[in-house]
Amino acid sequence: MKIEKINENKIRITFNNSYLQEKNIDIHSFMANSIESQSLFLNLLDEAEREIGFITDNYKLSIEALALINGNFIITVTRIEKENLKSTRVQVRRKSIQNTKKLIYKFSNFDDFCNFKNFLSISMPNVFDELSTAGTLYKYDDYFFFVLQNLDAKRSLSISSAISEFATVVSNSDLILNKIREYGTLLHTTSS
Repeated sequence: MKIEKINENKIRITFNNSYLQEKNIDIHSFMANSIESQSLFLNLLDEAEREIGFITDNYKLSIEALALINGNFIITVTRIEKENLKSTRVQVRRKSIQNTKKLIYKFSNFDDFCNFKNFLSISMPNVFDELSTAGTLYKYDDYFFFVLQNLDAKRSLSISSAISEFATVVSNSDLILNKIREYGTLLHTTSS
């Protein structure tokens, strides 16, 4: 976990799945805003106060959370001073959503892949239906590679959050995909 002071009223907290595991919080309960994740957030604010003197008492806070494809999480916390509250207008900003060309996830074994699919079918049935038509599964070098193509960024983010418990994202996807297609075994495809 890393805490950075961006300016007097803003900090950035970065951590990964291992940090969540150390705190005995699984990714699903963290993403669901459970009591455990709220407690973790309060502990992070306490650590920020101890480490860099970022005090949040008597301030309103603006919180931005981002889950990255590589399994890292970035939380940006901004203090809003009371005198700025009256003149502050609420603005909703939407980041541009672009299509993701391809995502490749590596599963250690077939059971992990099946557990991921079962989890999705129960907790995110609409995502499960989409993945059933957008994914290709390969076996290569005793691993199972799940290739997703042409997903919108919003869907990619929800998938990345769910899949990180079961698989790891593969970087340099073009090179790996070519190798998997040439030397691997195609197990299932539904993509066009």
